[in-house]
Amino acid sequence: MKLTATEKKLLQIHVQSSLSEDCVKKDITSSLLNKIEVSAVIIFKEEGVLCGIDWVNEVFKKVNSKIKIKWLYKDGDFIKKNKTVCIIKGNNKSILTAERTALNFLQTLSGICSNIKKYQDQIKNKNIKLLYTRKIVPGWKYAIGNICSLMCCKPHRSNLQESILIKENHLKFIKNIEQYVRIAKKSKKLIIAEAKTLSELKLFNNLKLNRILLDNFTPNQVKKAVKLSKSTPIEISGNITIKNIKNYAIKGVSFISVGALTKNIHALNISLLVR
Repeated sequence: MKLTATEKKLLQIHVQSSLSEDCVKKDITSSLLNKIEVSAVIIFKEEGVLCGIDWVNEVFKKVNSKIKIKWLYKDGDFIKKNKTVCIIKGNNKSILTAERTALNFLQTLSGICSNIKKYQDQIKNKNIKLLYTRKIVPGWKYAIGNICSLMCCKPHRSNLQESILIKENHLKFIKNIEQYVRIAKKSKKLIIAEAKTLSELKLFNNLKLNRILLDNFTPNQVKKAVKLSKSTPIEISGNITIKNIKNYAIKGVSFISVGALTKNIHALNISLLVR
């Protein structure tokens, strides 16, 4: 994955922070070993999508720049169970010190990508785009955004500045929604409003917004909403799971946002073994 200078800096900061948390410079267990040159491999113990190569490379580089890594696959590749994805060569102390931090990145990022693929595979209507949300582990925004992009999964909105999202709690403080939207449009930002009922949908339809978010609608309610939405793109969210997303992939829906993609993370079972 080709990174810009800014992206590289963010990655380096993230990796350095994680290594510092683990006190890698004070690895007392490894420090008591005799130093020898060894070879190690990283193996997928369950199938999934490989992602996080840049993070793994950076971890080993920061621990010991002399460590060599040969990747047998690339980010985005689907890996079968028990496949070796890379070969690592270097001194045993450095490899063991870097092992856990490197695997934490690889297991987490590969787990998220694998989760995204499972959801995408359930959507037969290719005109519907799967979105991830801001429900992420704090401090992982750049890493998660980067690998979601690799999977062609865009953010519902990546941060609070990117777009205007009018939700239920905001509406409690807005006395005149027409006036609010009129002022909001001056910002030139994308404007999205969350509708919890068909009545609210009808109200937002007349405001010429960029998108209407249907929150916790049933599939039948979504079908009714699509007929009422006129030309405003529809996004659906709330209680969307891998088991029911097929039911929500309805013609006329433009986006489905799923918090579970980045919130309910299943870290893949991936191991590093010294040969």
